[in-house]
Amino acid sequence: MKVADLREALPDFELRPFGDPPNDNPRLRCIVRMPTSDDNYERPVAVVSDQYDLLQHRVMATWLATNLIEAGLGEAQAEITMSEFGERLRIKVSLAERGVDLNGDLFERDEYQPEIEVTNSVDRSSAFNVVLRWRRMICLNGMFTVEEDRIRSIHRMDLSRTQVVRDFMAERVTKMPDVIAELRRWKKQKISQDEVRRWCEEWLRAKSGWTVENCARLWAILETGYDGEVTRPTGKLEKRPLSDYRVGQHRRVPGVSFPVETAYDLAQLLTWITSNQRTVEMQIEGTEDVPRLMAAFRKMQPKKVTELTR
Repeated sequence: MKVADLREALPDFELRPFGDPPNDNPRLRCIVRMPTSDDNYERPVAVVSDQYDLLQHRVMATWLATNLIEAGLGEAQAEITMSEFGERLRIKVSLAERGVDLNGDLFERDEYQPEIEVTNSVDRSSAFNVVLRWRRMICLNGMFTVEEDRIRSIHRMDLSRTQVVRDFMAERVTKMPDVIAELRRWKKQKISQDEVRRWCEEWLRAKSGWTVENCARLWAILETGYDGEVTRPTGKLEKRPLSDYRVGQHRRVPGVSFPVETAYDLAQLLTWITSNQRTVEMQIEGTEDVPRLMAAFRKMQPKKVTELTR
């Protein structure tokens, strides 16, 4: 649907006392979803504290639509995903008009499109998030987000979000992020399999905060080009090399050269792994971390960096 139609497609909620006086709890409130065209009944969806500030899905959708229309993107299409009673919401808007081709080649395009993702919940299960990310269209697994392209807020009464969110959307939708220039630089930088393996074992596993399972997945993808579930080695509990971990060959990683040839290929693999996480917030935080990981990899490389023909 068009972003202009988002508001009416979303459910309405009410914040009510938790119980009827005198048998109520003054420290708690109840969130109730109001009847919809598909469900004629009110549905309690959450119990929250008396400090909770309800952010209506419809208000958030209005912020999004208003800013996109003002940026000349009112025809953009929105995709809605909701839980059963609408308490958790995700909206994605692909901004095809703002796409960028990294290659600048009509016959070998490597296009990235900006995508706005807004998540909200009225049941405290997740914070309100607005993210602008750049998604690789050739395979849809390259997804880069940088910290300044995200705004996050918990639902508390001391936060005045309206103008902050409006300003964020207005600025970021019209600005080309530094990550695009960084992607172009990575495309020119040659790397070797041995360099990546050493970095994976010595830094990514030991110092980055990555789990050993994710490090093992990267190691296996470097070896085979395939990703899958990880099985830890049996036997003694001492530290084992990543090559001892068994990773299933369940799915070929799309859109990446095998074997890897450039820093851009490595960045795609890191993004593939970080974007396949359990929760939306883990995915966002993981993709934000890719530039930091790439900076650490470059520091471990030999001083002389070989680049592809400019």
